[in-house]
Amino acid sequence: MKGLLKYCLIFVMLANLPALAQQFPLSSQYVINPYGLTPVLAGSTGFPEVFLGYRKDMAGISGAPRTIGVNGAGNIMGDNMWIGGEIYSDKTDILSLFKAQLSYTYKLQVQNEQFLSFGVWGAFFQNTVNVDNAIGIDPSDPLINGASKLNTSAFNAGFGLNYNWRDLNFGVSFPTLFSNKEEYALNPGFYLRMQREILIYGSNLFQLHNDWKLQSYVVYRKMNYEPASFDISLLAIYIDRFWLGTLYRNSGAISVNLGGLIYKGFTFNYSYDIGVGGINSKTGGAHEISLGYRFNFSGTNYFDKKSSGKKYGKSKRSRDLPFPKVQEYDFNRR
Repeated sequence: MKGLLKYCLIFVMLANLPALAQQFPLSSQYVINPYGLTPVLAGSTGFPEVFLGYRKDMAGISGAPRTIGVNGAGNIMGDNMWIGGEIYSDKTDILSLFKAQLSYTYKLQVQNEQFLSFGVWGAFFQNTVNVDNAIGIDPSDPLINGASKLNTSAFNAGFGLNYNWRDLNFGVSFPTLFSNKEEYALNPGFYLRMQREILIYGSNLFQLHNDWKLQSYVVYRKMNYEPASFDISLLAIYIDRFWLGTLYRNSGAISVNLGGLIYKGFTFNYSYDIGVGGINSKTGGAHEISLGYRFNFSGTNYFDKKSSGKKYGKSKRSRDLPFPKVQEYDFNRR
């Protein structure tokens, strides 16, 4: 199976055709790590946070994709400005992708309970092909030119907009704002290509009976020249500390999420993606774990947002400075 996987990868690369696949690794962990979905959600919980994650796709196949990374965000100059970052490495047999990203998010309050967030980010990508471990490759091939590794790098940028009302979020973002019109060249005749991508999502947190809450997510992704994909997820939350959920992805996977608040801001989450239909059911699924830490957090109500001094209903200012009565206003005018 390992040899078959390598032959397939080499064929795709040497055919001068970009593979019909997701250009970046997918994750199911955004249900508890919103920044992992899009940087515009930095600060959506009100707390600085950092997450360390590991994912292994197609667990039943040797040389299948493995991703390890870290992301997080913290506030500067109050609760309005947030700086975030992400670093990850994704390796699939002889192919490797490295990404480093920095983001800036600004939260603007438009009403007592309504906020708009604007996010921008820049990312550096590096792709590597380890030719030494390839099967059936002639080192004297002009494409290889005697190299043991082929490397290339590129920069891209993204933009996002999020609307928040109480526990409802709706937004759109462009994870990669620019596509490569010219070949993203590793070597003449050998290239990878970055495509423009759009992400549209919505989420809400429902209060159920007493100790139970329900979080829902709908996520839509579309790249140029590729079929659209979407996720639908539900996460049942008990006493704001433990959770269990499921996620459906139309590309052929059902995911189960299980996790909780461990101790003083430390969280653990595990997800298992089960392949559905066709070849997906033969890959062995995908395992993903993440460890998170929330700064300046105490208590156990993990899904409650940090108070910013403004509560639902009337603002603090309106309570401290009540409007004058009509009779008083008429008297003062005279």
